[in-house]
Amino acid sequence: MSDPESGNELLEPLPPSEPEPAFELDVEPPDFWEMEREKPLVMIALGGNALVPPGAEGTFEEQMEAVDNTAKQIVDVMKAGYKVVLTHGNGPQVGSLLLQQEQGSPPAQPLEVCGAMSQGQIGYMMAQQMYRQLEQRWKHVPVASIITQTIIDPEDPAFEDPTKPVGPFYSEERAEELREEGMTIKKVRDTGQDDYRRVVPSPEPQGIVEETPVKRLIGKRDLVICGGGGGVPVARKEGYIDGFDAVIDKDLLANVIATRLNADYLLVITDVDGVYRDYGTEDEEFLDEITVGELQALHEEGEFPEGSMGPKVDAACRFVGGDSDRERRAIITSLENAMEALTEGAGTHVVEGE
Repeated sequence: MSDPESGNELLEPLPPSEPEPAFELDVEPPDFWEMEREKPLVMIALGGNALVPPGAEGTFEEQMEAVDNTAKQIVDVMKAGYKVVLTHGNGPQVGSLLLQQEQGSPPAQPLEVCGAMSQGQIGYMMAQQMYRQLEQRWKHVPVASIITQTIIDPEDPAFEDPTKPVGPFYSEERAEELREEGMTIKKVRDTGQDDYRRVVPSPEPQGIVEETPVKRLIGKRDLVICGGGGGVPVARKEGYIDGFDAVIDKDLLANVIATRLNADYLLVITDVDGVYRDYGTEDEEFLDEITVGELQALHEEGEFPEGSMGPKVDAACRFVGGDSDRERRAIITSLENAMEALTEGAGTHVVEGE
């Protein structure tokens, strides 16, 4: 076909194209491993004391020293024959970031971005120290730290009742100013000074967007750090991912990741050697091995405070009580007892049973 005015040949018009199929994001990741699992898989959930020593100011040097000590303990676990996946808290770090955002002159970044920033910060420190300890004390293992997005339900009831404290404490006057700016501020203690904190929703974690790459890296024998601070809360639908200003409980996410990876152990690291009944009283009783049913009954009676041991107990019960073809076990103990917990029975062991 030619142009009647110029005589030049014209290209035939292309037939109408079919609309491109929408990208279906909300699908189950493939259930695969690149090799048979030759070692038991341990999901280790590190508490804040593993990253910032008690009483420390939180300087970079202090945090690196604490992380280095943590890395030594984890390498001992790996040398004993366990495959490890790591997650961690971010409370002090994200609190500092929120305070810096509030006080800084550039535009403040939202909570979801601060969560991602803290994952990058802690992931960098952990990856660096794990690499150093592995190279010096054992063998070369590639280390990968992944900024993780946690899938939530945007209709979760938690959005109607924010309860998770974040950031610094405020005076009553400052709390009122922040309420006028649109923040939800609640009184969280009764000391007479700076008793108020910002609270945000804490919805239930349902999975992670990065599940497939995490599985691929584990299949390559890499050490994976993921889900830090509970991950960045996101809702996903066909072709979209939207972030939310919320905080996911890190221990509950550790259970979700461990379950999706079909781990053998969930090792929850805290600042005490295990779980106690009547903790801090004359009648306190150390729970060395306990069934899911027994521990759940104590939890329902209000034995474990929500601000401390409660989420750890909840995560342990969910992990052991879930469906699996493996004999799962959850352990709650201190960092110093991590090795002995896996090899000699230290700490509190949650096992199947009524």
